[in-house]
Amino acid sequence: MVFIGTFALSLIIPALGLNAAKGPEIRRDAHSSITETARNIQNLINSREMTAEEAIALFEKGDSDISVLNSLDELDFPLSAMDTQTLERGDILSKMPDRDNRAMFAVFAAKDKWIIVRPDRHRGPMANFMGMQIFLVVVPLALGTVLIVLASITVARPIKRISNASKKVAEGDFSVQLEPQGSGEIRELTENFNSMIRGLSANEYLHKEFVSNISHEFNTPITSLKGYAKLLKRDGLTPEQRAEYADIVIAESDRLSRLSADLLKLSELENKGLSPERKEFSLDEQIRSAVILLQQSWEEKSLDLDIDLEEVSFAGDESLLYQLWVNLISNAVRYTENGGEIKVLLSKSEAAVTVSVSDNGMGMTQEEMENVFRRFYKADKSRSSRGTGLGLAIAKKIAELHGGDITVSGAVGVGSTFTVTLPVLSD
Repeated sequence: MVFIGTFALSLIIPALGLNAAKGPEIRRDAHSSITETARNIQNLINSREMTAEEAIALFEKGDSDISVLNSLDELDFPLSAMDTQTLERGDILSKMPDRDNRAMFAVFAAKDKWIIVRPDRHRGPMANFMGMQIFLVVVPLALGTVLIVLASITVARPIKRISNASKKVAEGDFSVQLEPQGSGEIRELTENFNSMIRGLSANEYLHKEFVSNISHEFNTPITSLKGYAKLLKRDGLTPEQRAEYADIVIAESDRLSRLSADLLKLSELENKGLSPERKEFSLDEQIRSAVILLQQSWEEKSLDLDIDLEEVSFAGDESLLYQLWVNLISNAVRYTENGGEIKVLLSKSEAAVTVSVSDNGMGMTQEEMENVFRRFYKADKSRSSRGTGLGLAIAKKIAELHGGDITVSGAVGVGSTFTVTLPVLSD
């Protein structure tokens, strides 16, 4: 309706302009024509002594509408005293449309009758002018309306398809895909819609997978806790059995505690848009502290540690980065066989600080390396590992918050190397 209204206005305004420009001239010509016709009829009646009907008959095919009145009372417009005096003198009273009189006419006395001449509504310059204006407005408006309606339907159809598809997505159906049609912006909109749905579908899958993983990770230790708690209630247990069951309950409780803590940390890092609190500290000393913290675990497996740390002063969030090194080193210890070797290297360039943690453990396949930073992903595919499957996801998020990244390399049976690159902030 807006388009049609605008189009109609664009036609009416030029028509009004044409009427304002040409209308007065056309009306003057029409007025002159009816006045001349009235004068000719009057001359024929007076000079040739024709009857009014005979004189009028000679002008029936002209551009004027001629009528015979028996009385001035039959006029459909009022006459002033001056107009009446003009007619009584036998003169022709000719009027143009004005504020007091909206009709155009020429009237005069013919013996005992009155003859009035007006522009013909169907012929003559005024009729032609009005017909031209109507043609220039009505015909284009009708055709334009039809074309606008057809164009609107054509444009609205794909929009309607996208709207209906959006309703399905709002109801939870992420399998909707629209076939791109046409070209230009509608096609681009359809392709963007499909891309958005694919992204939402992937997020929905990850969400379901995340919930499933959480359920599994919590259910496993809870089941163990419940089972060994029931065993502890049995009579006749030896002190050794009771101690063993109690140790399992403690271990599973610790596992639940670590899982809850890791989930809270990951949620904090991902959902709160945490901005790391940067301050200057010794990065090499921090890494040594992380190694010492885990000394009991790597000594129990008789691991050989090769520590090569360049002296580096770094501006970053000290507590978050400490957790990053603990996660990487503990992960290396966990997946390295007894008697294996772990290397921790630290170096600095003008642009970045690089920390690598390598082991000669079981290693990973290419697929495992591509997925190892996903939440709850475990390269060995066994849920029996003491890890929560969140350590590397947390480590990667910490590195990203500092503007850096973590990559992994290696091969099955050779070991793995995790490399952390942190940009150095310029002063």
